[in-house]
Amino acid sequence: MRPSLALEQPDSRAIVTLETRDGRRVKVRHMRREDAVLLKRMFYRLSSETRYRRFFVPLDKVEEERVDLEAHRLASIDPTHECALIALIEENGRDECIGVARYGLLDHRRDACEASVVIRDDYQGAGLGGLLFDLLVQVALASGLHHMILLTHADNLGMIALVKRVGLPFKGHHSAGLYEIDLMLCDALKPFFPFTSAEA
Repeated sequence: MRPSLALEQPDSRAIVTLETRDGRRVKVRHMRREDAVLLKRMFYRLSSETRYRRFFVPLDKVEEERVDLEAHRLASIDPTHECALIALIEENGRDECIGVARYGLLDHRRDACEASVVIRDDYQGAGLGGLLFDLLVQVALASGLHHMILLTHADNLGMIALVKRVGLPFKGHHSAGLYEIDLMLCDALKPFFPFTSAEA
């Protein structure tokens, strides 16, 4: 039986290059603590709707100190309990974050994690969300997890379609205007993934 989490020592140097439907090339790697500044810059380039769909509360007017603290918290990954993949492009000679896919283990279910995906608005609709989510699912599979839980707004058809495209069985139910998805991870479909030392 595999350990409950195989990412105790993720290879932070590993990089995967993706290509969006419109031909833009994107680098993806594990998030590092120093990426907090990239998360902060990305937050300020998210629309009000994207912020609301990701964080479930309106975030039009947020104090800079709060954004800074939250960015540092989100970038401080404990690889024994969580995983975060960051999508990067080069703009004006420096890396910029255009997407993040992450999961954290559930305290009451060690075989399950809760996941989320956010894509910068100017990269939405280009297939990046699906590509990034596919990579996150691969990490979860390689880590021996059996369930991935996602909570989204009931009208967020894009997120629901993203889950369906993975091709794994899932259950979903509506509750208080939200839609909870339980994606069932299948060992038989476990692929090779370069970000983890787990055996393929």
